Amino acid sequence: MIPALVVRGDAMARVFRKLLEPEFGPELRVSSDPSDGGVIMSARSKLLRRKYVVALVTDTKPEEIRETHRSVVYLLISAGCADMWKLVLLAPETEVLLFQDRGVLRQLLGREPMEEEMTRGQTEPRNVLEEALGLEWQALDNELCRRLESVDVSPLAQHPAVQKVRDFFQAHREGRASLPF
Repeated sequence: MIPALVVRGDAMARVFRKLLEPEFGPELRVSSDPSDGGVIMSARSKLLRRKYVVALVTDTKPEEIRETHRSVVYLLISAGCADMWKLVLLAPETEVLLFQDRGVLRQLLGREPMEEEMTRGQTEPRNVLEEALGLEWQALDNELCRRLESVDVSPLAQHPAVQKVRDFFQAHREGRASLPF
């Protein structure tokens, strides 16, 4: 089975690719979509082809984690057996991962992040990045992709979201993947 990672946002797909490709090589397929619905449909499509194990990384509002999880699980389980996919939700937005390490954010912004930015980045990361870089929505994602080319994101490798995806792909590669009973 081919490992496929589906992530909300091109920039975050680039982050995950940089973190996981050294271990899983060119076999790893990474795709993205700017919308939550788009990534869910992409993950379902890959599952229906029956040749991928799929990790889906998307975001949710903190107050909607349970509801989002339930809805996405329902959509994924109808497309593929539960041991063929992994759902990882990041609250409030996938970009919150960039605020987990000051050094990564410093490289990304090209300056020392202010304490207020680090704090606000935990609850509204896209807004903070939009303000700091003076860009909105797709232009922000494009600029983040450009800047991420030269950013060392390795300090983010131990983040629980990254670890969950890594562990899922490793288990499948080693033949250990199955549903716990």
